[in-house]
Amino acid sequence: MMKKLYLMTFVAMLLVSCGTPRTAEEKVVLRQRTAQQVEQALNDRHYTITVDYMQPAVGPSRRLDFGYSLTVKGDTLHSYLPYFGRAYNIPYGGGKGLNFVAQIVGYTEREVKRGLKEIVIDTDNKEDQLQYVLSVFDNGSASIMAYARQRDRIGFTGNMELDK
Repeated sequence: MMKKLYLMTFVAMLLVSCGTPRTAEEKVVLRQRTAQQVEQALNDRHYTITVDYMQPAVGPSRRLDFGYSLTVKGDTLHSYLPYFGRAYNIPYGGGKGLNFVAQIVGYTEREVKRGLKEIVIDTDNKEDQLQYVLSVFDNGSASIMAYARQRDRIGFTGNMELDK
């Protein structure tokens, strides 16, 4: 019984090690390639951030299993994000929330520190004025804060979709 356990552990470790870079040089090259892909996507203003976690202003954080995302394509913003929180003056039935396609009114990008960019996107979806503040790391991980005039803020975390 103990031999089977050791054998299964060894096989599992072997399988895991086959899928990961083995040398420090390979890890550095992979990190540099990912950072270049993130930089290129931000420069082109053509990227998608898939979110997997939500932090409402009030209430518990929640893990997201469905394919929610925020996409920037040039001067257009595709927001497909869930919303939980307090809304103040919105259309009957809840309106669009954070699920809309709209033109980007303002877009600023700055490097906060090495390996971290902050992007501020202003938009108007005809129901509300919104501002998205994105923090994008050079490894592709990202956080999104959504501020709306008629709703409480809400945060999301996820990853930028990159070509592998």
